Amino acid sequence: MFWKKYTYLLLCLLLALPLNAQKAKRRAKTTQKAKPVKVDKKKELQQQKAEAERQRKLQQQKAQQLGKNIRANLDSLLILDHQISRQGKSIDSLSGQITVLQTRIDTLESQLKLLEKQLELRKARYARALQQQRKAKTIQQRLTFVFSADNFSQIIRRMRYMREYITYQRAQGQLIKEKQTEVTQTHNQLLDARATMQVNLNSMEHKKKTLQGMKSSCQTKADFLNRNLANVQQQIADYQKREQALSDQIDKLIQEEIEAERRRRAEAEARRKAEEARRKAAAEAEAKRKAAQQQNSKKTAKTKSRKSGKAQRGNTPKPVAFVSPSTAVDSKLSSSFSANRGRLPMPVTGSYSIVGHYGNYNPQGLRGITLNNKGIDIRTQPGASARAIFDGEVSSIFQYGGIYIVMLRHGSYISVYSGLRSVAVRKGQTVKTRDTLGSIGSDADGRYILHFQLRRESERLNPEAWVR
Repeated sequence: MFWKKYTYLLLCLLLALPLNAQKAKRRAKTTQKAKPVKVDKKKELQQQKAEAERQRKLQQQKAQQLGKNIRANLDSLLILDHQISRQGKSIDSLSGQITVLQTRIDTLESQLKLLEKQLELRKARYARALQQQRKAKTIQQRLTFVFSADNFSQIIRRMRYMREYITYQRAQGQLIKEKQTEVTQTHNQLLDARATMQVNLNSMEHKKKTLQGMKSSCQTKADFLNRNLANVQQQIADYQKREQALSDQIDKLIQEEIEAERRRRAEAEARRKAEEARRKAAAEAEAKRKAAQQQNSKKTAKTKSRKSGKAQRGNTPKPVAFVSPSTAVDSKLSSSFSANRGRLPMPVTGSYSIVGHYGNYNPQGLRGITLNNKGIDIRTQPGASARAIFDGEVSSIFQYGGIYIVMLRHGSYISVYSGLRSVAVRKGQTVKTRDTLGSIGSDADGRYILHFQLRRESERLNPEAWVR
């Protein structure tokens, strides 16, 4: 019995050994599998780093796209702002025309009523004349009326009455025709005025709907910009910083040009005074010489004086006022330039839109955004060129930030063309109105924009008041 128990225990131990071996093998396998954990963590870190880099690039692309969208929306907003302003002026002009037409229609209606009343009156008079004419239908009755007079004087009066009465009838008929023609003409004028009025009303209604659409689109873009106001302000600040640096450079060159022109005028004035002094001295010396000759002898003096007079008339130039050629040309150019205010051509070729106005202004719908521009920004199409707005001389050409700037002098006026990719003129060259100055380049966003300024010496002018 005892041996049976031990035999049973031994068999249990023998059966348990394979299970322990399997567990050990499993532990070994688990240990072998756990060894490359470090390698997995490294890969995981690399993947996390790659994902972070991808997210960073994605955020950068989104920021760049947002910036591009902001610039595009701001650009569109400024274009719409300009179009809304022009549309508003057009509507105001149409409204003024409609007011004038309404006044004309009211006047014509009053005239037509008066003419119709006068026509009815004349017709009534003519009807009475016809009724009286029926009473004396035949010539015999008329003769009876004439010769039934008591005396010859009465016969003459009755004959004159008959002639005047016939003339009066004809005049009444003619007056009725003329009045009828006048009524018809006034009526036609009234119809034309009403038709023009209706066309203008339809046009104004269409313009108002277009304006409403512009304002709606403008508000949509303004809402987008207002949601990203911080980015908008930063972009505008960066833009205005660059524009200020460019404007400072232009101011410096213009001041140098003004100083150079003053020196030229001062030199011309000095030459004029020197020439006048020389001629005065020559005249005084000639007078002294003649006086000395007269003292020698009357006869000799007369003879020499006569010869000297002939020689003087033949050789001595006539005294004329000395005028600097550049001053005369500048004065003429300045006068002509000023006389063409509001009629000067746009400084670009092809279609265009003004995307930046002169001075300080607030674009419609933007909160707390004030733009400051020393000139105007004109957006054009690819391939467009800058052109001279008036006759002048190329006073300066320089590069700034990879673009060309050309300055033209028109007497005391100076026009500035900035944003050129290439230049087709040279310094000192004389140009005519609409002559090509160079091709307009594109900015980082692919927009073709010419920045245009206008000065009178150092005084800034609003270009929109001068060009059309």
